[in-house]
Amino acid sequence: MKNKIFYSIALFAIPLLGWTQVSSVPAEDIDPEDSVQILVDLSALDVGKDYNQNLLDAHDNGEDMYMWTWKPYEFPDGHPKANGTGGAPWKSSNEILKMTHEGGTVYSIKLVPTDFYEVDAATVYKEDIHFLVKPKDGGGYGDPDIKSDDLKLVIDPPVTEKKPQYGFPTTLKQDDIFTVYYDNDREEKESMQNMHPDSCYAYSECTLASGTVVKVANFFQVGNTPELQMEYYDDQRFRLTMIPFDFFGLVEGDKIVSMKFVIMKKVYLTSKDRVDEDLIIDVCSD
Repeated sequence: MKNKIFYSIALFAIPLLGWTQVSSVPAEDIDPEDSVQILVDLSALDVGKDYNQNLLDAHDNGEDMYMWTWKPYEFPDGHPKANGTGGAPWKSSNEILKMTHEGGTVYSIKLVPTDFYEVDAATVYKEDIHFLVKPKDGGGYGDPDIKSDDLKLVIDPPVTEKKPQYGFPTTLKQDDIFTVYYDNDREEKESMQNMHPDSCYAYSECTLASGTVVKVANFFQVGNTPELQMEYYDDQRFRLTMIPFDFFGLVEGDKIVSMKFVIMKKVYLTSKDRVDEDLIIDVCSD
């Protein structure tokens, strides 16, 4: 069952990389003591920064890519797991950190966080995984840097009770792709159980830094708004995927502070036709 879930998530996660820099398999509930595949899409980097463009040029030239990591622990120079080797480590990445080219501009690396970093699970939960991507020779020492922005894979501790509605990623930037999930098979509210595959919708609004609240549709019009229909993708499970900036029809200069989603039936008449708890998502200011 575990392998089946792993590959199911993988097939969904990899196509989404075109909109986000970092993803992982599994996409959530990462166990620091189990294997995780970290995926990075170089095409999502800001090429207005010279070092990111240099990295894409290195990719176009067929150079191998390497992970350079410093949290939850950075091994010192000379250690077998140090990021680089020799007297100029930035120019000679360690072969154990060579990434796998998944195709296109996507690269990955698999590791067991606690084993690789030689720390306990609590440290991984506290620090997350911080890293960047670079070719074997990252420039530096007077030459232009060839690297990605600093990247992070958030690893949250398990919650005692997972709610039927949740969002991913849990840490969201302004231009990230975001997915609202609803696991109707875990719904405790009797009137919302056994949702028809075509009947699940999500009321959606965002609050901007200016204080303006932007709604895709008013509450009683949600069921008449096709873009708010959640996709039925598995046994009693639904999802709605978006790039929030585009989804809410924002313009240059707008900054999202938070988003609110309410899972409801297509035909909404009373409070029996919606989940009891709103899903509130904070958005980083970047």
